[in-house]
Amino acid sequence: MTVWWLAWRSALARRRLFVWNVAVPALLLTPVASSDAAAPHRVAVFGVFIVFFATFGAALPAVRDAREGWLDTVFRTGVRRPAWLVQTTLAEAAIDLVQLAPVTAVLALLADGASPASVPILIAALAVTLLFANVLGVVLAATVRSLAEAALASAAVSLLLLHFAGFFRPPVSGWTRALAALDPYSPLRVALARLEGLPGGGGLPPWAVVAALGLGGLAALTAGRWTRRFEWPATR
Repeated sequence: MTVWWLAWRSALARRRLFVWNVAVPALLLTPVASSDAAAPHRVAVFGVFIVFFATFGAALPAVRDAREGWLDTVFRTGVRRPAWLVQTTLAEAAIDLVQLAPVTAVLALLADGASPASVPILIAALAVTLLFANVLGVVLAATVRSLAEAALASAAVSLLLLHFAGFFRPPVSGWTRALAALDPYSPLRVALARLEGLPGGGGLPPWAVVAALGLGGLAALTAGRWTRRFEWPATR
């Protein structure tokens, strides 16, 4: 688990950034959680922030590490690419979960319909969301050649998946319900809806969880091919 520990050591070594990543979500989302805004609007804000937090946090460092030649160095040490992806995304998702822990507690305390049973469902949904978003961020980083392109691709794809999950508009017809049932971000929407006492809240949608983990597994199985796009000449 060398890559796992390397990711944690790197995160903890940058103490100011680590603290900043804990403070910013709490500072931005606490006023929303305590506001008089409609519950569906709060759910949308929470979902967009959490997904962007993880996806951008995976995509931008991957582009930076590729440009600096760091990823190429890691691969040349003999680390298998699928193992690198699995360990990196597991570590980054765990780091994200720790950094979002304070704001998660705030959301649970201030939500209108919060109950003891809704908290473990929210934590499980967060774990699935963060895992998928971190994989997605790395995959998107492999398709671009600059930080700006990575940010644009991360925002566009994330917003599209959030839309299909029903964050901005509840699924009402057959095809929108089918997409929502398979969308990797539906577990987060369902968990937040339950937390806020909204219709559509409940347990985690099983097929969406399967889709999220399955797509992540597919990315790992094919990592030997698409991660070769990270082998750039170093840019100074």
